[in-house]
Amino acid sequence: MVTLGQARAPRTVMSQMRPQPPLRKRRVKAADKTSTRLSQELLHPWSRIDHMVTIPSSPPASRDVVRAAIVPVTLSGADYRRAHDAHHIAAGLWDQEVDWVHGEWKAKHNPGKYDIRAFLTSIPREQRPLHAHSTEAIGYDLYEAIKTSRTNRKNGMRVRSSWRKKNYRPLSFSKHFGWRVRPDRKLNLSLGRAIPGIVLALPNVEDPVGAEPVAPELWSEIQLCWDQDNRQFSLHIPYTSSRSVSTGENVTAIDEGIINPMALATWVDEKTIDVTIINGREARAIKRQRNKATGALQRKLSKTKNGSRKHHGLSAATKRIKGKARLQLRDLDHQVARKAANHVIAHKTGRLVVGDVRGIEHKTKQRRRIGRSSRQQLLQFSRGIEVRYLAEKTGLDIEYLNESGSTKTCPVCAARNRPSGRDYRCKVCNFTCHQDALGAINILQEAIHGDYVPMGAGVVIRVTYLRAVKRWSPNQRNTHRMVQCRKAITPSSAQNQASAGETLSSKAKLANSSISSLGRVPLVAVA
Repeated sequence: MVTLGQARAPRTVMSQMRPQPPLRKRRVKAADKTSTRLSQELLHPWSRIDHMVTIPSSPPASRDVVRAAIVPVTLSGADYRRAHDAHHIAAGLWDQEVDWVHGEWKAKHNPGKYDIRAFLTSIPREQRPLHAHSTEAIGYDLYEAIKTSRTNRKNGMRVRSSWRKKNYRPLSFSKHFGWRVRPDRKLNLSLGRAIPGIVLALPNVEDPVGAEPVAPELWSEIQLCWDQDNRQFSLHIPYTSSRSVSTGENVTAIDEGIINPMALATWVDEKTIDVTIINGREARAIKRQRNKATGALQRKLSKTKNGSRKHHGLSAATKRIKGKARLQLRDLDHQVARKAANHVIAHKTGRLVVGDVRGIEHKTKQRRRIGRSSRQQLLQFSRGIEVRYLAEKTGLDIEYLNESGSTKTCPVCAARNRPSGRDYRCKVCNFTCHQDALGAINILQEAIHGDYVPMGAGVVIRVTYLRAVKRWSPNQRNTHRMVQCRKAITPSSAQNQASAGETLSSKAKLANSSISSLGRVPLVAVA
């Protein structure tokens, strides 16, 4: 998501004389995939826990937001070739306008939004066989990129304006002109007058909040994109939906981490702090599996010749693995953000404060004495992604605070101790708490008081431990149990039937010796 900033008014005569219509609505590229799967709630054993209570709250406020549904599509052979050629043509138009803008800058001119559009539309129709609105969208996107680079440069970031050449670029189709629904319930994407369009089946779009279908009348500008990893086309369909937002005056602090992506802390009353820790070990498992699989394929690729059939096959397999992992991680990031948003909305939060870990993944080899595996985890850390999703789901702005020493300072006596493992124990007052919960509490105190002020004695910390994604559903668990029973009962072969029966009876007796005498074999299900 880009950040829009203020830009100076264009000084060319063309932009001053041309009437300027209102700006288009920005497209939100991040898809909000809120799943309905239940999360497992556990009480953390290292905290002083009172009984869990439900916080009464009034119905949360809502606001209209723009969401984007990403729908994979399958094209026919002819439409596939048309889309492929149109993507290349769009990339060529981007390269031409970038060169033209750089030439205007060298001539001490500052082209505006409609100057760029006028340059693109002045290209002969034979050289740009695209819909007029699709061509204009390319110029608008370049202008927004220039504005973003100028804003980031003013904020102290080292960025460059758009200069890179493109080989492939998404296609934009405006509502009622670029795309339309035919009477036979087919979606037609127009490539211009007298040019056959792209026809595909009308996709089904559902709002993830209420699982209600979104009618095509509510769709806005559609983009046809190419997924390089999954090797398929997809439609990005934005629409307007209602979303609950947080309203209140409470402060919620967030401590980001690799094992636990988010730990949130909020004062409920003068003697109670609610902490929600969201576990993210599923993300680590996905990344580890992806790294191992791609590493094995890279070793095989290093022994092949570029352009060979085996090289193409191994490259395609690598992209499929990366594409699958990317979709899984995106869904998991949304699950983490949704559970964090539930905590924020339930506690009527009006201010979100996050511990500042920006840039922790940069120059890890030079600045920090950490191992190779730890450096890889920091480089693949989903830092800031869940926080950005949380801001979109709650409608709140994010504040960053320095979190140095937040996991070492005792919140009761302010003594500094070095934690060992996932739990924290103070050597002065014997205070015990989860390390991530401690970090969130200290960030909360710093956000309220400006420093790590002790919270005082007698404060009850209620910690709720959530999984981002439940590993197995009840049906999968029952199926696994039945499969294991069949494997345990079925003998390996006719010759070893007697020995297998003896082994099964001995194992059953040993397993049941510590639970009951009912004769059932206890099974272990890995969650």
